[in-house]
Amino acid sequence: MESISLEISPEIVAQIKLPPKRAQRVLMEELVLRLYEEGIISAGQGAYLLKMDRLSFEHFLAERCIAIHCDIEELDQDISNLDRAL
Repeated sequence: MESISLEISPEIVAQIKLPPKRAQRVLMEELVLRLYEEGIISAGQGAYLLKMDRLSFEHFLAERCIAIHCDIEELDQDISNLDRAL
């Protein structure tokens, strides 16, 4: 699988008006949110891309009023994980 690097021109970066590291994080968050909303990536993939655990990613989504997508397989896995934890 190939990786993708995005290059953003200095003019656009200057318009963002954030320190470069913060701008990079904000842009990555926005990309992940959009991909998740469109159903292109899963919550697990979103969490991975943002270097969060799954629960933190779900909180991240909730803070932004984005519905958590959950299919039957994910729900079954969550229930199994809870059963093992309890």
